[in-house]
Amino acid sequence: MKLTILSHNVSSNAVMRAHRLALAARTFADVELIGPVERKGPWPALPPEPWVWTVRDNRFPRFFDSLDELVGAADGDVLVAVKPHLASFGVALVAAERRQVPVVLDLDDLDVALAPRSQWATDPNMADLARPRSPIYVSLLTRAIGAASRVTVASTALQRRFGGTLIPHGCDVITFDPSRVDREQARRTFGFNGPTVLFPGTPRTHKGMEPLAQALARLPGARLAVTCRPQDLAGPEWERFPLDRVPFVRYPVLPQLLAAADVVAIPQLDREPAQYQTPIKVFDAMAMAKPIVATTVSDLPLILEGCGRLVPPNDVDQLASAILHLLNNPDEARSLGEHARARCLEHYSMERIGAKLLEVVRGLAVPTNS
Repeated sequence: MKLTILSHNVSSNAVMRAHRLALAARTFADVELIGPVERKGPWPALPPEPWVWTVRDNRFPRFFDSLDELVGAADGDVLVAVKPHLASFGVALVAAERRQVPVVLDLDDLDVALAPRSQWATDPNMADLARPRSPIYVSLLTRAIGAASRVTVASTALQRRFGGTLIPHGCDVITFDPSRVDREQARRTFGFNGPTVLFPGTPRTHKGMEPLAQALARLPGARLAVTCRPQDLAGPEWERFPLDRVPFVRYPVLPQLLAAADVVAIPQLDREPAQYQTPIKVFDAMAMAKPIVATTVSDLPLILEGCGRLVPPNDVDQLASAILHLLNNPDEARSLGEHARARCLEHYSMERIGAKLLEVVRGLAVPTNS
């Protein structure tokens, strides 16, 4: 059996959900991940897998050529479209109609919340219908969810809104294994000298970067390391914070970056985009046995039950206190990290996630190899 995983943009961080699903699916099937790629190339954290196939990212009308190529490449027995975009769900629906195969729509974000309608009239890019990723198309395809044979979701909030089967992101616990990394060498590689708190995600407004930076400013000697693009957090308003901007690293280097940090912070704000998201990096940090401080947003309290410090969103005082406590109590921090890895092994390994995905596939009455 073969699964085709469709990503709408291999050049964005959205491809990482597709990659995790592909890793999980490879535990029981042949897999190919396909999608358009921009001229700048694939997302830096995406490893160069031999089973990733791309076409050139195009605007309309040239997108019709890309669509035709993608439809031809979507030759799996099951098509898994990640996000309700034209280049993923749209392609899958066309290919499924031609080949009479089932489509699974996977939702890992409330994508329409990332581009609210209030911005459509003021931002020309929003209403640019020559862009296949226009939120207008996303909104229309979100309404077409009933065309999918099955729906999978990455959070319980999405499950409440759309139904479907909960499939957490999970993590490759073999690649992300602290015993395989020399922590001191990793700290030298990244230039981490004193106490270092890592934010390993993409710094966007709803991710809570401002309260996190304010919290670190209250901790003498501590530094905040943030993975980001050159243009991120580059304004003068960030200069007063103890901030180290780390360029996005390749997938094989992510375990080293996590190992180098003393604490990992995931300070999501209680805003609509974050309410529906589950940050993929929380599973990576758990697998690397890191002490984690996170906010009580979305599924983070469920995921980190008994193995993370939880604080209210946008509460600088409690965020600073929780981070300081872990920095000052390394034995407790180490124990918390060990519990996090154990929980990840039990619930969020690729084998565990693959078993959940296999149940969805079996529900489609598709012959499997298992």
